[in-house]
Amino acid sequence: MGPRGDDARGGRVMLAGRPTRPDAWERRLDSPPDVWAVFLQAHKRDPHVHVGDVHAPDAEMALVLAKENYARRDPCVTLWVVRAAEIHTTTQDAAEMFEPAIDKSYRFGGSYRRQQQVYRSAWRLSHRDEDQ
Repeated sequence: MGPRGDDARGGRVMLAGRPTRPDAWERRLDSPPDVWAVFLQAHKRDPHVHVGDVHAPDAEMALVLAKENYARRDPCVTLWVVRAAEIHTTTQDAAEMFEPAIDKSYRFGGSYRRQQQVYRSAWRLSHRDEDQ
């Protein structure tokens, strides 16, 4: 534990019945709060979906505000909050980055039906010759 009772991971530790916070959490009162992106999971096997943003000084307060704003009326299993400044995205100009380098259209399901039609017609032709 550090001199203020903080553990090595930077979490909260109770000393003499009073919670303490790491120095990294300290913020000047005149500084604006961070913007946190909120992701909600409605049901157990659903994906997390971005539902909005909250303004909060830390992750703990962001979770409280997210719960009050986005999980009060609708079903919710879990909430994620992420500092909006920590989310990195690609631009729409970089769309060609997601195109495959090699044509792999043979992997799509549409070719399976055509392949089955070819096999059936070949089987019918081979068995028609046997019947005659």
